[in-house]
Amino acid sequence: MNHKTGKNTLKEILMDKIKKMSIFLKYAFLLALITIPAFEIAGWVLFDGDPDAYFIPEFLLTLDSAYLAPLTEGQKMLGALASAPYMVLGMFCFWQLAKLFGLYSQGQIFTAENSACYRKAAWALLIGEIVYPFTQTAVTYIATMNNAVGDRLISVGFDDTNLGNIVVACVILAISWVMDEGRKLQDEAELTI
Repeated sequence: MNHKTGKNTLKEILMDKIKKMSIFLKYAFLLALITIPAFEIAGWVLFDGDPDAYFIPEFLLTLDSAYLAPLTEGQKMLGALASAPYMVLGMFCFWQLAKLFGLYSQGQIFTAENSACYRKAAWALLIGEIVYPFTQTAVTYIATMNNAVGDRLISVGFDDTNLGNIVVACVILAISWVMDEGRKLQDEAELTI
């Protein structure tokens, strides 16, 4: 605050906006962190074979409904276990984003911890997209393994959404490296007399 005029400077106004939006985003990511496993587990536990059901596991959404049937408890457990690595990577990514916006809400903008959050979130997203086709293959097999011979299915998919997420992950990773180098240069400049 400018002590002569009693008004906030532009820098203070902008920082206040960053802090307010960061608080909102921090809690939005924390909410997503909770809802991801809740919906994934509910999808497996409550799925009754109806492709139009409210609760359906994410990996079964693209499966041809002709192959879907009610799942046994064993299939549900195996399906949940097979989809767990992808789910955990998504949760880890949201955790890193919640941490990042928590730092921003405290006014910490260019720190090593911020760069680490970006980097970890990017790696989680990238690894998640690599894991996705394997998870989809396992889940489609598990969901159809009790079907009659000829009605069992193994599905492998990779589309533009997966490719887009890989590109986004690589861009975020590059940004994390640039931010970290910029932070190091700023630290060195502050130490220079």
